[in-house]
Amino acid sequence: MRLSTVQIYAGGLAGITNAAAEVAKTQQQITANTRVLTPSDDPVAATRILELETELSLSAQYQRNIDNVEGRLERTETEISTLELAIDRIRVLVIEAGNGALSNENRSQITVEINQRLEEIVGISNARDATGNYLFSGFKSDTPAFAQVGGSYVYQGDEGVRFEQVASGLKVASNETGKALFADITTDNNNVRVSAATTNSSSVQIASGVVADQTTFDGVFPEDYLIRFNDISNVAPPAANYTITRLPDGQLISADVPFDIATPINVNGVEVRLDGVPNPSDSFVVQSTQNENMLNTIARIGADLASFDDPDERTAFIGSALNDLSSIQANLLSGRGRIGARLNTLDAARVSQQSLDLISSDVLSDIQSLDYAEAVSRLSFQSFVLEAAQQSFVSIANLSLFNFLR
Repeated sequence: MRLSTVQIYAGGLAGITNAAAEVAKTQQQITANTRVLTPSDDPVAATRILELETELSLSAQYQRNIDNVEGRLERTETEISTLELAIDRIRVLVIEAGNGALSNENRSQITVEINQRLEEIVGISNARDATGNYLFSGFKSDTPAFAQVGGSYVYQGDEGVRFEQVASGLKVASNETGKALFADITTDNNNVRVSAATTNSSSVQIASGVVADQTTFDGVFPEDYLIRFNDISNVAPPAANYTITRLPDGQLISADVPFDIATPINVNGVEVRLDGVPNPSDSFVVQSTQNENMLNTIARIGADLASFDDPDERTAFIGSALNDLSSIQANLLSGRGRIGARLNTLDAARVSQQSLDLISSDVLSDIQSLDYAEAVSRLSFQSFVLEAAQQSFVSIANLSLFNFLR
């Protein structure tokens, strides 16, 4: 077999290049402290390394989510605890007001603190988290949970609950809505909720909507009513008037009743006051309910506490007020229980995730970690091969007939 000079040079150069590449690769492995530099080094190991790194990356995100949810829930729990202290104080004040030796003037002084506590409670209900979002407004986090419309407090948030992924297949709610905590609380007496129709052409709002005659109202409970203002073009002289019908069957309760802004609209024990004169076709809904939001309950207690001259009526009112406060406290306690359960879930998820991270890290280390002793020994051998290839190439390159010409 005849070998040309070109073949000799090409073969020698290829041997040197391959040996140098192996030396460089081993040096890179030692520098990076990993045996798998590219997928071609070990396709199976490279796939498993990618899976483990993805798992660890997801776990890091889960840990951040756990921290975020935990911080929000702990902030919520703190606000509820402060709220419970305020309710406890109002309860003490109501009990104190039941002392028969006190006059209504004395009770009026007690209501001053109740109203101050109400302001505190409104502030807590509209508390914000560390990022400036309202804690209890649901998905409407840029809107205060409660606002005073007319003479009543109205919940402005929604029922949205945010869920955060804290582990594979596990989501935890990160908030409590004001509707669940503060708005839908069972009251001792049947109550009403009055609202303006969204189709009204005027901006007239409800100044107040209360049960003025509990006995009469209880006799028809749970009926709902529609108050609709009529076209006044055919009335002489023109004057606002309204018709009341029962929902949902439309039975007529009263028709063409003249409206006087100074006189409340009365329907079966309910009094409704408006802050202006509505336009024709404007309507208002009176809805019977056994629930009331916490703020309106406390406002009602403060408004009525010093208004009773009859001791029996006062005693009945105080007993009812204490029952309402107990319902509020029970609702808050239930909310704290839900938060506590979630915090326990987060603790368990954190511990579980940390254990999984430890296992994944150990497996990843076993797969990709470099055996230094083996690598250094291999580098020494590869360096020897590279030197031998270089020396042999020099020796072969000098084998030429021209070297023997004189």
